Amino acid sequence: MKLLRRYWGACLILMMVAIHAAVIGYVRSRVARLSGMESTAIEIGNFRFQSVEDLSTVYHFRLHAVLDPSKLHRGKERVTQMQMEIREASEQLLRQADAQWLDDPAQAQIRERLMEIVLKHLDEPLVQRVLITDWLELPVQTIDVAPDQSTALAKQ
Repeated sequence: MKLLRRYWGACLILMMVAIHAAVIGYVRSRVARLSGMESTAIEIGNFRFQSVEDLSTVYHFRLHAVLDPSKLHRGKERVTQMQMEIREASEQLLRQADAQWLDDPAQAQIRERLMEIVLKHLDEPLVQRVLITDWLELPVQTIDVAPDQSTALAKQ
């Protein structure tokens, strides 16, 4: 008992250091696990289009596909291979988009149709859903569309 009375302060400090080390070790292990995780989303592309029904507005957005985590590498590979075909079919759809689809803040109809296009081109269920980000509706007067330089050189 005499020993405990004499060294209780040192024992308390050692216990606090041990608890502190355990907490730091746990936090570091969690951070290490999280930093090693890959994102399941892959960008398909940026889209800028005008609806044939409304030529006064230009729409712009980025399209992403959320891949099945169990088939992540296969999904990235297939989306990358079929990216141009998906973009072409998507742009054709978007030019003919119904005005109601474009006015919907949740973009449910557009996302449904784009998801159908993505699944059609992948031939296997690798994508869980599509995401639309950076949605912009701009008046056509604000868009500066410079002609392609190769086209301008060919005209000279």
